[in-house]
Amino acid sequence: MQKSTKKPKQLDGLTIHVLDLLAPWQQVDAKRMFGGIGLFAAGTMFAIIIDEILYFKETLDAKGKPVPCDVERNYFEYDRNGKTVALFYYQVPEQALDDSQLMIELASESYRSACSQPKKSKKKTAQPVKRY
Repeated sequence: MQKSTKKPKQLDGLTIHVLDLLAPWQQVDAKRMFGGIGLFAAGTMFAIIIDEILYFKETLDAKGKPVPCDVERNYFEYDRNGKTVALFYYQVPEQALDDSQLMIELASESYRSACSQPKKSKKKTAQPVKRY
């Protein structure tokens, strides 16, 4: 009797294409999450793919604001409880989807930004002190 094995869910065409473009740079892992796909390098998320659109993490200044650049950027936004929430992930230019070198340059910048931002830590709740 053969053991049944679960096959991993297949990735969509855009994700496979982006992973191929980034292959010369470093290993990038794609994980399904929040209705899309997160792209990770060395365990750090630097990009998301939502609705067949690739977004890279924006470089932020010390105040947490996007660093100005020469190109206008479209940011990923979503609706939450009737309010628009904007994340600092920008839509990657179309030409990067055809140019591995440009894709790698943008990914490297995005990865550096993701690594330089402080990690959000889970707040620990104080444990009550037992008194005897």
